[in-house]
Amino acid sequence: MGTKSKIKKYISEWERKGYTNGIPDEVPLSLERLDIVPSYRKICIALMKNENNLETLGFQRKKTLSYSELKRIEIENRGLNRQLKLNI
Repeated sequence: MGTKSKIKKYISEWERKGYTNGIPDEVPLSLERLDIVPSYRKICIALMKNENNLETLGFQRKKTLSYSELKRIEIENRGLNRQLKLNI
């Protein structure tokens, strides 16, 4: 999902939650820090920070297949991935 589509999703999610007239340009900083209200200011800050994943807007970074494979190897090397055998 690209940056443009994430921003559209962010706006539509908040409109669905009750901001039917659109999200405000700015909100009080105390509310913005708590992440309980949306604002275009928050979107601009995320873009100015060059956040491709827009994590400050609530999106999560996708884990790649390579990451999952490296984590599996790391756990195996620690010896934590031991298969227990059942005596039947």
